[in-house]
Amino acid sequence: MKRMAEVPPGRAVAGPHLSESIESRENRWLKRFRAALSGEAARRHNDDESEGIAGVEGARLVETALRSGVEILAVLFSETGERHISRLQQWIPAEARLLRSSDRLFAFASGTETPQGIAALVRPRPAAFDDLITGVPLILVMAGVQDPGNVGTLVRTAEALGANGICVCAAGDIGTANPFSPKALRSSAGAALRLPIIRGIAAPVLLAQLRIAGIRVYAACPDEVVDGGASDPARKPLAPWEIDWRQPVALLVGNEGAGLPGDLVRSAGGIVRIPHAAHPNAGNQEDSPAESLNAAVAGSILLYEAARQRGLC
Repeated sequence: MKRMAEVPPGRAVAGPHLSESIESRENRWLKRFRAALSGEAARRHNDDESEGIAGVEGARLVETALRSGVEILAVLFSETGERHISRLQQWIPAEARLLRSSDRLFAFASGTETPQGIAALVRPRPAAFDDLITGVPLILVMAGVQDPGNVGTLVRTAEALGANGICVCAAGDIGTANPFSPKALRSSAGAALRLPIIRGIAAPVLLAQLRIAGIRVYAACPDEVVDGGASDPARKPLAPWEIDWRQPVALLVGNEGAGLPGDLVRSAGGIVRIPHAAHPNAGNQEDSPAESLNAAVAGSILLYEAARQRGLC
């Protein structure tokens, strides 16, 4: 798994004497923090100043960002958050802006109900396809996963279970939540800042690239019969333990409600389905009270099986 090396303490320190005071809501930097921490910056596509910028908030997540090696543009702290600066300043690069504000102004910029008084603007590192195919690749592909909490959970799980990286793409007209949005970053506990993540590639193009690279793609589908697949033994859905996850492989996870479009399922090299326990009063699995698992839960189960087979857990 290719990850950005953590920054050692004392690399380039910005001392508190370099901090700049913010006195107004009209301050340009405060507006940038407000846009990033509200998720507005993640939704912009035509604002050069916000392009590629993510906001992280809270002492633990800011420390994660500072130590991850990503570019740090600015750190903002309030009267309440000043207590964290003495510990965090060892990782704040000299070129970053160190900004202070009142608690009132910080709350204006904050994206949480109970601000801790510390936040940072960061630029996540770009990733290339080659970053994902080192060693024996294990890649997570999210296509149409709309809930940022699910996206963040899957990113965190993928890192913990040894995935090389992640691809994020749309499933037809259904997009995937930005893994660098505030909620997704919180759910990933900052893992999105360390793990290579590719965005913006059309799903059919991505699947073709994976196929050319010799990586077998398994589509996670809740239904036993997908587009008549049961009539083709080669397309029969497999249980997680029936797949050899030790080979170069990518796991394709779809939308929480609609699942994966048929064309993506047909483009995959195989189909994986997690069997459900039958209802206690029923005689077979088809009577299970759960129609399908949450996307993050299903993806996590499958990633765990891959990690187990690879001897990682």
